[in-house]
Amino acid sequence: MYESTSIAHWLAGRRAASGLTVEQIPFSDCKHWSFVDGRLRHTTGRFFSVIGIQCIHGPRHLKGLALPIIDQPEIGILGFVVRRTESGWEWLLQAKTEPGNVGGTQVGPSVQATLSNYRQVHGGQPTEMIDLFTEGKHVVRQIANVEQSEQGDRFLGKYNRNAVVEVERWFQPPAHRAWQWFDADAVREALAEDYIFNTDARSVLCCADWSLLCESEDMPPFGRWRSRGGFGEQLLVSSQVPLPASGHTQALDTLARCREASALQIEQVPLQRLEGWCVDTWAIECSQPGIDPVVRTFRIHSADREVQDWCQPLLTNRTEGLAVLVCAQRDGIVRFLLNPSVEPGFAERAQFAPSLLTGLGHANPAALLETIRNAGSSTHLSVRQSDEGGRFKDSVARYQIVELPPEQAQAFDIAGPWVTLSALRAMANVRGLLSNELRSCISLLLSWV
Repeated sequence: MYESTSIAHWLAGRRAASGLTVEQIPFSDCKHWSFVDGRLRHTTGRFFSVIGIQCIHGPRHLKGLALPIIDQPEIGILGFVVRRTESGWEWLLQAKTEPGNVGGTQVGPSVQATLSNYRQVHGGQPTEMIDLFTEGKHVVRQIANVEQSEQGDRFLGKYNRNAVVEVERWFQPPAHRAWQWFDADAVREALAEDYIFNTDARSVLCCADWSLLCESEDMPPFGRWRSRGGFGEQLLVSSQVPLPASGHTQALDTLARCREASALQIEQVPLQRLEGWCVDTWAIECSQPGIDPVVRTFRIHSADREVQDWCQPLLTNRTEGLAVLVCAQRDGIVRFLLNPSVEPGFAERAQFAPSLLTGLGHANPAALLETIRNAGSSTHLSVRQSDEGGRFKDSVARYQIVELPPEQAQAFDIAGPWVTLSALRAMANVRGLLSNELRSCISLLLSWV
């Protein structure tokens, strides 16, 4: 129904129509935002706040760590709408403009809204189609519904509801070009492109029924690669390993032990007294050069938002991050190396992260970065992504799927569990097991579905 390149073409048109402008301003000019009791907050007390935290007890990489972090206890809704047609499944994509995104507008879920926004605390237009997810109106069936975390180094205990609902094929989305139906082929191909799908969309796709991305309904995920060899067929085999043989149970045991042993203790600290950080007219910044994030405030205009003009803080980055999901042939089956990661913002203290994740507050297996860069490794996919453009600015990371030779992979058996794709698929439907960055990595694999 649509050309595979049409998502990028449609998105380019929406970017031009948004008229997005983002201007840095001093804290004093950020309308409706101010420092109150050591935190940067909105006058309503809603939306979110920026607070300071210090880790006073925990693993070596976190002990003593102090940083600004987003406090947003509300659970937002990230929801995709799908429909079955004669030619297969179609996904309703939203061209979502966010001030921190590269390019401004990227593909988001059909509905992407915080609780404050869809309850119209901002005083703007209502959130389109929110009743599909709050009331079940026009819904044929609910396909996915699971709460999942935001980034554990930037958000304090923040969760969103990741959902997918099926509607009748006659369902009409809003009469606005910000929403458009695309078939599964177009979605798969766009998942392998830079700056097309935002982090929220990738999270929901990871938690969805992967068969909705297949070429046809009569094949399993990755089934199009059967008897064709290569990495695609290896993913098919890995996705069909029964859970008892997938490493699933061992992985959950590893994560439980990590949570019990972490003894993480976080204390809130006024931003002005955050050790090693400076608050001035324009920024909250680490006194050590090159440390991200830097908190700044901005005046924003976008013609395609419920409110077209507003001000807000954003956590900005100056360096590009790296998130790598490592895989290897283990006993003849492709398995993926998970890193049990203790992060200050996780309500459970620890979740599985990508095999390697750079940035403040992360610990990685020793020598893994050097091994990944070794000539013997193979990069199957590499995509650059803006992380959470509604709260971060210029927060860009390269997400990669890298395969290690079996003999090199063995050296990292003590770093974390090796699991099959079937185990990852099962864990994606459980709250708080897979980090936001790991879900984005898994979404790259869905381009092979």
